[in-house]
Amino acid sequence: MARKTSLVWMTSLGLVVGCGDDGQTSQTGVATDSASSTMSTTTVDPPTSSTPTDPTTDAPPTTSEGTMGMTSESSGTPTGTDSTSTGMVTATMSTTETASDTMTTEPPATSSTTDQDTTTGSTTDDTTGSSSATTDSESTTTTGDIPCNEMQVVLQPVVPNVMLVLDKSGSMLTKWDHDANPNTATVSRWFSLYAVVDQVLTAFNANFNFGMNLFPNKQAVDGYNVGACPVNPNVEIPVAPFNKNAIMNALPAQNNMTIKGGTPAAAGVTSALNHLKTLDPAIPRAIMLITDGAANCTSGAVDEGLFEVYDQSLHNIVGDAFSQDSIRTYVIGIATSNAVTPVDQDGNPDSINPYQKLNELATVGGTAKPGPEMFYNADNQNELQAALDAIITDAQSCVIPLQDEPGFPDFTKVKVDNAYVPKVADCANQNGWKYVEPGPPYTAIELCGTACTALKETNEAGVEYYCKPA
Repeated sequence: MARKTSLVWMTSLGLVVGCGDDGQTSQTGVATDSASSTMSTTTVDPPTSSTPTDPTTDAPPTTSEGTMGMTSESSGTPTGTDSTSTGMVTATMSTTETASDTMTTEPPATSSTTDQDTTTGSTTDDTTGSSSATTDSESTTTTGDIPCNEMQVVLQPVVPNVMLVLDKSGSMLTKWDHDANPNTATVSRWFSLYAVVDQVLTAFNANFNFGMNLFPNKQAVDGYNVGACPVNPNVEIPVAPFNKNAIMNALPAQNNMTIKGGTPAAAGVTSALNHLKTLDPAIPRAIMLITDGAANCTSGAVDEGLFEVYDQSLHNIVGDAFSQDSIRTYVIGIATSNAVTPVDQDGNPDSINPYQKLNELATVGGTAKPGPEMFYNADNQNELQAALDAIITDAQSCVIPLQDEPGFPDFTKVKVDNAYVPKVADCANQNGWKYVEPGPPYTAIELCGTACTALKETNEAGVEYYCKPA
């Protein structure tokens, strides 16, 4: 059969890999001999919604054959620009680089019939197509009677939705040696938490859709009663892209010395989970719980039961979120004591080991580290920063959405950091990549093991589509 190959630069949008049954290539654009095109790729802000959507754009011009494209069929000259966005990448076509076509002849397919255009009755020799996706190359070939595009695209992982659930209890005003230097002045734990949250949001504002919730809320009082335990039923700041300023503006000031209240962690996590469950479950969701005390303020408890009894319901809430909704909870403890608490009317749960409780919480939340310390414990600000950095790295997604289903999924290849990775069957204990769905339609791939680690460093992967084994 005849095969026509075109060199085209494309963005990661509008992948054309499906196959039509009418003898025409499924495509978003048509390129001809000596077509001029280049691609400039620019990272832009994700949309304000936590579920990215494509903005409405002007439709590209129609060619003389009625196919949407960037190039005039008669002249080979671009007739407009094509701008498309996933909330992560925008690409624009311009006329500064020329791509030339080459023709190769392959042996004819073994068949007793020829492909006929059902409208005109003429025999179809070849098809030509292009796609608005970031690529190194694309060619159109015909496999039997099915046209198919071959292309190379560069794609980015999905942006996770993460709730910061922060302890604002009165004990957060306790001073500590934040820099492990006895010669410098101590600061409050809240002072350090504020600084670390600010640093994390600054560094990863574009990589995560963050939200934030406080426990207790700002209306909590300093008393041995239910007034120390209020939590907003709706989160303080809902998850959204580029949410740093909104979150920092909602926090008590860094040097605040009047924050009050108990440790209603269960209520704080519940509000965060209720919000996350309203978001697209196909997008990874997680909680980062940061606390300096053991959970109390149990719902329905009174008097001493509010503060001197540990709230075990927190474990059930976190465990159900992971097992039923695949929402993981990362647990960060601030100066958590690894000792059994005394029986004393001091506002802290009696006869429990706070360190062990946080270990248990990380386990049921699906984020336990190997070793005796399964949560992240920080004894100063430097360790708190290191813990959040490690969690951020772990929480980055290794799921990459595909804009269109591959026409021949068995022939797809994936490259990370300029190295091909193998296709695997199980992400739990293999290194490579797999389709997220067990069967077609295939809308996403997932990188596994060391390939996932490499993806988190590069934040992109090359995906190559073929019509036959390459």
